[in-house]
Amino acid sequence: MAAIAAILSAVVPSVEWFDISLGIIPIVIYSLRRGLKAGLFAGLLWGIIPILMGRAYILTLFQGFLEYPLANMVTGLAGVMAVKCKMAIDSGKTGSIFLTVMGAVFIGTFAKYLVHFYAGVVFWGSYAQWGLGPILYSLVVNGGSFVVNFIISTIIIFAIAKKSGHLLEPKLA
Repeated sequence: MAAIAAILSAVVPSVEWFDISLGIIPIVIYSLRRGLKAGLFAGLLWGIIPILMGRAYILTLFQGFLEYPLANMVTGLAGVMAVKCKMAIDSGKTGSIFLTVMGAVFIGTFAKYLVHFYAGVVFWGSYAQWGLGPILYSLVVNGGSFVVNFIISTIIIFAIAKKSGHLLEPKLA
């Protein structure tokens, strides 16, 4: 799943200050299927791949760790919703499935962009544009990326859940 996430993340190239990360989708799906630990591990691997491929923008070792392994790893926090996802799919209630998917995507995506927000303030603040200070600039950039990724990922994962719910059914060990 980490490889699929890395490939999907490369499909839509990020611009200097905005990120559409389709890699969130397989990590959230995997987290819902396999649970928290497996989701965190898949996210960690997803974060290491761009570093190994030379596609990472690294200013310092700590910033590189924050924005790649850690930010992508916490996307796997969506796995806390694995049991609830199974219950929602078993119920067959569209509203319940949608809310569960939305909750899982929110948790994983919010955690990812919270890490990016922190890194934006600490490491990228001196690059702030539009006359904004580091905090507001990071909030605009990372908050905007969060909202777009949350909406896209929720819609796609919900569509998958409705069409092929078995793909989201947990296979917990």
